[in-house]
Amino acid sequence: MCYKILNNHVCLESGKFFTRSDACRTRGNTMKLKKFHTLSARDGHLFSNRVVNVWNSLPDSVILTPTVASFKHKLQTLDLGLSSV
Repeated sequence: MCYKILNNHVCLESGKFFTRSDACRTRGNTMKLKKFHTLSARDGHLFSNRVVNVWNSLPDSVILTPTVASFKHKLQTLDLGLSSV
């Protein structure tokens, strides 16, 4: 869903969910997201906060794919260490 929101494949404004990082040096991918500090544990479990770490860990070869199908295929070939989740 994060890929779809950021690439305008759904009718949602990405700015309402995510803020892109303004850091000029990004490791991993060029579309890093900024994670905001939350004051309550409840806000830390929101969708927009949960996906930031995983999204930022993805390489450019996955993030910059042109279609949702190719994104899913490349995502399946990565070992993210999330099999226990």
